[in-house]
Amino acid sequence: MNLYLLQHPQSWLSNLDSRTKLAVFFVYVLAVLSTKPGAYLAWLSLTGLLLVLLALARLQIRWIVFRLAPVLPFVALGAFGVLLGGSKEMFLQVTVKMLLCVGAAVWLSGTTPFTQLLEAFRKLKVPPLLTVMLSFMFRYLFVLAEEAVRMSRAYQSRCPRRQTLKDAENIGRLAGALMLRTYNRAERIYLAMLSRGFTGEFRTLSVQKLTFADIAFLAFFVGSVTVILVATH
Repeated sequence: MNLYLLQHPQSWLSNLDSRTKLAVFFVYVLAVLSTKPGAYLAWLSLTGLLLVLLALARLQIRWIVFRLAPVLPFVALGAFGVLLGGSKEMFLQVTVKMLLCVGAAVWLSGTTPFTQLLEAFRKLKVPPLLTVMLSFMFRYLFVLAEEAVRMSRAYQSRCPRRQTLKDAENIGRLAGALMLRTYNRAERIYLAMLSRGFTGEFRTLSVQKLTFADIAFLAFFVGSVTVILVATH
């Protein structure tokens, strides 16, 4: 399975340094979380700012919906829990903030490949163990998906009928076998990496450097967020 199955749309934001986009993401999230309850004007302004970022990134609506679909059920579940235990104002506040933060994460993932984010973490002196764990997790997710597709295809070819509750035991056995096969394959991949000189650090051919465009974009964004928060305070 291709690690870049979901291609990132190309825009001028894609050429910015990943550290710049990571800083924009954290500034935006902090601004959203710092808003007070009932700050409708601030939420509306931050929503407009997020829409501008999405438009500049040239992200297609179908691509955005595809990325949001797996997350929205968890957002709805969390908001529903707040509604049961709190007031409607708290429910609205939590829902809006979660949606804006998730939207910012979608923007970041749409403009920056995961490998570039890992490179940004390394340049920002994030502990190497954490970046290596994230990198392996990202790669082995696709290993798990490949094994799942192969086992599902083999099971359907040997049992080409509609599945019922009576097949739960067989599916449970397949899940256990999937974990074992994935673990064994991941172990083989790791040994192959060691035999090719892997030392615990992933090296990339692309070299990103901070330019004037990065600094100008970050300064403009921080200024815009500051104006929004001050004007709506």
